[in-house]
Amino acid sequence: MGCYQIFVGCLVLVIVSQDVKAQSDPDVCIPGPGDAKGHRLPELPERFKIQVYGEFEGRNYSVSTTEIYDDIENLGYIVTYYQGKERPGHISGTRTYYDYKDSQYYHVYPNMTDLDSYVCVTKELTNTTFTAFGRGGGHIPNAKDIFRFGDEYNETYEGQMQYKGETVDLWSTCVYDERSTYNYKIDFYFVAGQHKATLPVKIVINGTAPLHWNNTHAPERRRFYHTYYFSGIDTTPQPLEDFYPPIGVICPGRVKGKGIPSTATNFNLNVEIVRPKVKTISYAKEFYYMDGKLTAFEFFSSDQKSQHHPIRVVHDYNTGIQYKIIPFGSCQVNPIPIGAADAVSIDDEHVVMRTSASFFALHDSDVDWVYEGKTNYRDTVIHAWQTTRTNWKPLQHKGDENIQVNSTWMYFFLDKDWTIVSNSWHRDNTVLPMRLEIAWVAHNSQTGQMEDRGKEIHNFFQPYEDSVWHKYFDVSDCYTHMNESLHLAFNLEGKDTYKKYVANNTMFFAHGVAQSLADSLDVSQTRITDFEVVDGYKDLATVFFTLLDKPQVQGDAINATDPGPPLQTAYALLQKLINSKDGSTLTLEFIHHMEIKKVNAASNTLREETKPLIQTKQVGLTTGVASGIAIGTFVLGAAIAAVGACVVFKYKITEVPYSVQE
Repeated sequence: MGCYQIFVGCLVLVIVSQDVKAQSDPDVCIPGPGDAKGHRLPELPERFKIQVYGEFEGRNYSVSTTEIYDDIENLGYIVTYYQGKERPGHISGTRTYYDYKDSQYYHVYPNMTDLDSYVCVTKELTNTTFTAFGRGGGHIPNAKDIFRFGDEYNETYEGQMQYKGETVDLWSTCVYDERSTYNYKIDFYFVAGQHKATLPVKIVINGTAPLHWNNTHAPERRRFYHTYYFSGIDTTPQPLEDFYPPIGVICPGRVKGKGIPSTATNFNLNVEIVRPKVKTISYAKEFYYMDGKLTAFEFFSSDQKSQHHPIRVVHDYNTGIQYKIIPFGSCQVNPIPIGAADAVSIDDEHVVMRTSASFFALHDSDVDWVYEGKTNYRDTVIHAWQTTRTNWKPLQHKGDENIQVNSTWMYFFLDKDWTIVSNSWHRDNTVLPMRLEIAWVAHNSQTGQMEDRGKEIHNFFQPYEDSVWHKYFDVSDCYTHMNESLHLAFNLEGKDTYKKYVANNTMFFAHGVAQSLADSLDVSQTRITDFEVVDGYKDLATVFFTLLDKPQVQGDAINATDPGPPLQTAYALLQKLINSKDGSTLTLEFIHHMEIKKVNAASNTLREETKPLIQTKQVGLTTGVASGIAIGTFVLGAAIAAVGACVVFKYKITEVPYSVQE
């Protein structure tokens, strides 16, 4: 092996032999014990970043490199650029990342057939692996061994001289390696007076080597003379992300690293979908309530009549029914589509709700996420995970069996040291993504020719975990006839009920009471809508809500429950629970200060009554007000009181491809 690499690569080869004998060429140098002559030997740093320019006499080329070394973090990095004659097997601009912690290193170089991408080759670091920083395996060699400079290397102080206007100390050592028969002298130039955590500004290697590397003891020899110039010396810690392949580069075989985070069971968020190829930006709101088996989406379509009110889709997986509400238009009530992205079908006839992780395709069996490190996004710190997929297609290629799409997915999650202030219920290890990037290439499976390529970016805003307002799943707009709904009211026991349990606990109280009503009447949750609590109305806290009729559509969910009895039957049951001559037996459960509390409906107070228009303290939102507040808070960046899901829409314009398309 010749010293054709960067400086550290040239020196490391001498470490392979610890048996140095004086069978050297006196015209080069003769190894000796060294002599510091009373001068202090410079100490090399544990960390450094340097620029190196190397010249090789008689070789007709030079190299420039950037090297980063961190003995504490056990990592190294080098990028090399060649000038001069072409060297077979050496690609200018190749970046090599050395991860001694995972015993791997990664060669990343430009893709010659696609200049917009890179090729990455993963190799194992073993005790027999030769690298620019020394042998692989275990810990990265220390700086003394990399530079071959220190007490144990018999350095000799040669005096001072001038170099680029500075006084430098010259140190030298002589090396003869019996196994390779390399014989050379190394001259180190250090800025005079610098002794701690310092690096040379120049190194010269002058010596002889076998003419043929595979015949080391042949008499034919060749001379080499290498000069290395060091600049930009920085001994401060470098960002850890500089030691790993760039985010977006796939390295097959790379150690997975830390696992991708788990997601919350219930959540909501807003999403911005950017499609550069077609130059469109679209927005959506997504709500996901796994505990209640409900999802909801709000989005705009280019062909809808109103561009001020979004289309809203609600999926009730308790009954297997979909409600698609078009503003100032109609409501379509149908079984949940088999191909809905928030659904999974095992028999092509029935659906089951995806888990939250499956919505994001985070823990699917066919997806293997690799941790890519951390980076900056909108001045925040985020961590990236990446994978490749072959079972997803963009909108324009869905349904085309002749098209095969290979895609690269990358999720970004907020660093644990950052806090979403409006999310007061944030839990460790349960987070939502901040961004998703999908890059894809489509090929014709018949001809093998590339048909198309593109990219999609999904930016997620205002993620909320754990709790979901019942209002997000309001389907009352689908019940327009007077005999399809009843506006009801009843009082709560106790004059201080509102102050004790409702004030400052509006979301949990409203959600719990609405759920209790649905359970007591044995109806689906979507039949309890327009819920509101008013304080001081007729001297008591009063609950107002609308009870909807039984939907006339048969759902298709696996183990679907019946939507419950018809409207009048359900109302009769509620009358029996509250207006019985024996007193009320309706108990309502809700969460208060993280504990389950109960309150009873006041006896004989159930009646048909609409919400009052007087100014009173209220809990709950009308559908219109809820939509207005949701849109307003999205613009203002304030808190939304619920949590929703990032789901793959199957609706035009705003399809969000987070999961596999059945």
